[in-house]
Amino acid sequence: MAERVLNAFWILLGAATASYAWTLGLVSRSGPESGLFPFLAAIIVAGCGVALVIKSSHRAQAPEFPRGAALRRVAGVVAGLAVMAMALPYVGFAVSGAITMLVLLRAVERVPWPRAILLAMLADVAVVWLFERVLGLPLPRGPWGW
Repeated sequence: MAERVLNAFWILLGAATASYAWTLGLVSRSGPESGLFPFLAAIIVAGCGVALVIKSSHRAQAPEFPRGAALRRVAGVVAGLAVMAMALPYVGFAVSGAITMLVLLRAVERVPWPRAILLAMLADVAVVWLFERVLGLPLPRGPWGW
């Protein structure tokens, strides 16, 4: 019963968020408006809620809290996101994004340092290019101007 209520909550939350995002505007002649990304996220949330309603339930018999290496990976993800959230206003998106990618690649995927640095830099450049050049959405800049 609680699972059905939670599934309905996701559907209603997605629908309500999508309807509000629609009022903000989705697309104009100059490009994406402020409601486009919340609208897309809301559609994903509502769609996942519908998928949960349709899919049959498989309850875990004895869910276990992660221990050892799995717990370190979970802590690495949390630490990486916390570092990014705290560093973003001070060093900008480019630096905080690269640091976060390094932490995640090293803690979760256990990628060797040279490959982690290369992947972090390439991902950072791609995201900055996409948002600033293609979509025209400014990202937070650090004291160095990037």
